[in-house]
Amino acid sequence: MAQPESRPQASILRQVAANGGWWLAERFGLLALTLLTSIVVVRALGPSAYGELSYVLALTGLLAPLAQFGVSGLVARALLERPGDDAAVLRAALVMRLAGCAVAFLVGLGWWAWFESQPATRWVVLVLLAAQFATAFQVVEFWFQVQYKAAELVPWRTGVNVLAALLKMAVAAATHDPVLVAVVFAIEYLLGGAASLLALRRAGGMWVRPGRSPEWTRWFARRSPWLLASGVAEVIYLRIDIVLLERLRGVQEAGIYAVAARLSEVWYMVPVALMGAVFPALWSRRDDPRAYERSLQGSLDALCALALGLAVFMQFAGRPLVEFLFGARFSASTTVLQIHIWAGVFIFMRALLSRWLLAEDLLRFSLVTHVAGAVINVVLNFMLIPAHGAAGAAIATVISYASAGWLALFLSARTRPMGWMMARSLLLPLRWGDLADYARRVRSGLHSPGATP
Repeated sequence: MAQPESRPQASILRQVAANGGWWLAERFGLLALTLLTSIVVVRALGPSAYGELSYVLALTGLLAPLAQFGVSGLVARALLERPGDDAAVLRAALVMRLAGCAVAFLVGLGWWAWFESQPATRWVVLVLLAAQFATAFQVVEFWFQVQYKAAELVPWRTGVNVLAALLKMAVAAATHDPVLVAVVFAIEYLLGGAASLLALRRAGGMWVRPGRSPEWTRWFARRSPWLLASGVAEVIYLRIDIVLLERLRGVQEAGIYAVAARLSEVWYMVPVALMGAVFPALWSRRDDPRAYERSLQGSLDALCALALGLAVFMQFAGRPLVEFLFGARFSASTTVLQIHIWAGVFIFMRALLSRWLLAEDLLRFSLVTHVAGAVINVVLNFMLIPAHGAAGAAIATVISYASAGWLALFLSARTRPMGWMMARSLLLPLRWGDLADYARRVRSGLHSPGATP
């Protein structure tokens, strides 16, 4: 009697697996491409010039939350809540994103006018800020996520990624100029926006352009301020370290840190891709609290296991890996990497936490956690960077990520259950019974394609 019910569920699972496979293939391909590009660019530029490039990108990256305007995290939920209203949702999201890009440009213009004294840095910051308008069209990615149509978008974006990577490597090798390499990032923004639009036209038969959509504009406006403020706080504790290192210790120290951070953060795209693929399936289980909680705990365990394995690996392979990839000039990055990599444990689990806060409509708690992380990170950076340089910035990063991605959840009764689930995941190496159960379920799944995980 259970067979008719298992077939639709098995079909959904196959859809999720196929869709997730495309996202993961893209992310792993991008991971390899980013690593290769970083190796060539870092070797061509050297510590000081790479520190200058990292500073410019971090500076414009600090304005990315304003450009997103708190909308990006809400688009998938809006599309899931009202199937069939896709065009109106995307129109409203695009209008909000373009408004955010305008705000980011004006804020960046103020920084440019008052604080940037280097002529080269001054004009390239403006170029990056102007090109950031093209990132507004990234809202269409969420349509592909909820429609399980990753195969219709991934080839377009992969083409852009490959072309941009080749341009970055060629420009860095030919000119050794960090400013010209930064210009290629601006070109990448433009190409990425165009690719997203073309992919949507082919897959969905529609163009997305700014237009009136009052209902959804109000819907986003009620919720986006929480995510906007949260995003600003998040990017402060994610990106402020390089900016402060450049200001307090110089571009060379910023370059040493940036190489370690790049080798550590390049893996962060993996949990984002995993949760982007799994979120629609998790959403469908919210009506069954037990199954929903079990799915959340299993997802957290998987993310934590991946991050712990990576962190342990880097303790042994960090030095030969840094020197092999980037050269002996960056050997000082090893210690920074071996510290910084532990932040990934909390970033990996944060990928699920962000989706859970959206699903539970707990957007204010996203702000609380990010503000806690931002305050702790800024304070610790000012305390540790003058004495310990890049290693001090790495220590501040790990503590602030743990605070924002886990410890802050215990401040509220509504988020405390997720905090305890994360604590269980951190104890995964000691949970022998659960590990054995996971192994049995994997073996069962291999022998029973229709089985429910």
